[in-house]
Amino acid sequence: MNKKLTREEAIRLHREMWQDMRAELGDDPYKSARLAFKQKWVKEHFPNENVCSNCFLCEYAQHTDVARITDVICYGCPIAWNSHDDPECAPGYFSSWHEGMVDYRYSPISEILALPERKEDEDE
Repeated sequence: MNKKLTREEAIRLHREMWQDMRAELGDDPYKSARLAFKQKWVKEHFPNENVCSNCFLCEYAQHTDVARITDVICYGCPIAWNSHDDPECAPGYFSSWHEGMVDYRYSPISEILALPERKEDEDE
């Protein structure tokens, strides 16, 4: 994006997009529908912006110190997806998947929206 998102803006926009997705597609849409919706939503709301992975959390996370140090933007994510050891929103892509993990591609949207924020010192 042209401007650096604050942590609060990233979380607000993330939740707004996923709430809109659930309203339009239901609580458990297919992965392809999720990806298409994210792309469409970002283009409609931010037509002249390039948002990392069409995700405001990724956009924010890529600018955190921990992401620059580790070269893994997931460690800068302000949402607690799974655990500190496996912070990825797509378990099994970069790490091993475990039962009960929340995955943005497959988990019910209500579970995604219910995820807590990480403590600020964990993503700085």
